[in-house]
Amino acid sequence: MKLITKMGELMNYPICHFFNSFLNLFKHRDRITIIGDILKTVKNRKDGAKPSHIMQNARLSYPQTKKYLSYLVSCGLLVVTEKRTYVITEKGTRFLQLIEAYKIHTLR
Repeated sequence: MKLITKMGELMNYPICHFFNSFLNLFKHRDRITIIGDILKTVKNRKDGAKPSHIMQNARLSYPQTKKYLSYLVSCGLLVVTEKRTYVITEKGTRFLQLIEAYKIHTLR
């Protein structure tokens, strides 16, 4: 049996090709998943969530966080408080419920 001496040799095995393509399926999240992560983060904070907390929990960069928060506020899913925290609206709560129901439906 030949020993694998280089990483390039390992990549020639069929199982590695399968494993790499499998991992690539989970590399990127779609926008709805990101929006759901943001809304869940904000909903779980009773006093509202700061942008840094949202950024950390939703695993986003600062520019991405700014873009999504601006979009969600303009859609009426979030509001900004005087303390510069974000709070979910009733419309945002309903949208989050729709996202979660859709995920459950697609898993069946």
